[in-house]
Parts: sequence; structure tokens; C-alpha cells
Amino acid sequence: MDDAWILTEFAVALPHPDPVGSCHVTVAPRRHVAAFYDLDVQEQRLVWGALEQLRERIVKSLRVDGFAVGFVDAPAGDDGSFHAYIHLIPRIPGESIELPSGAEWVELGLPEGST
Repeated sequence: MDDAWILTEFAVALPHPDPVGSCHVTVAPRRHVAAFYDLDVQEQRLVWGALEQLRERIVKSLRVDGFAVGFVDAPAGDDGSFHAYIHLIPRIPGESIELPSGAEWVELGLPEGST
């Protein structure tokens, strides 16, 4: 995974294969689960930690107003092959994006200490 932005025992972050904007990243738990809340609490915290690291890196490189985070879980009737993942999309001034459908979106501000 040479193109991974983050690669740990619990999570991997890769550039989205079809980005809707600059620095659109996909974060996935390493353990196969159909939904984010199928992870235990420690794994959830480590995935959130990866998201925080990514936010900090992006803010150091770009002017960002905030972030859209989209949780994508298995659709109803899944045969067990779907792997849950999370979109991280920075809100860059002047850049218009359309958030991908099929995700539960949360708006996050800038990391603490960012201006």
C-alpha cells in the first residue's frame, strides 16, 4: 500500500479513487466489519485518531474551513462482503463539492489549535 496516507494495525487511509475534491481520503478499519459500530470501542477510537491525524496534516497544507466526514456501512441485504469505510473531505474555500450519497455525514471543524 504505497499510496497509504496512514497505515496502522487498526486502520488504513488512502486517497479516494474517484475524489470529489482536493485531499478526499477514505479511511477503513483493518478488521472486516459491515458497520463502524461493529468495531469495539478501542478500534473506534483508533479510527477517530487516524481521522484526526489526517485533518491535522491537511490543515498544515491547505486553507480549510472544516471537514465533512461520511460513514458508509453495508446496505440492507448485504451478503457479508461489504467493508465499512469513512470519507474525509476537507471544505476548501472556493471549491464546490457534492458529497457522495450513501453515507451518514457529520460536519467537523478544524483540529484544535488550528487557525
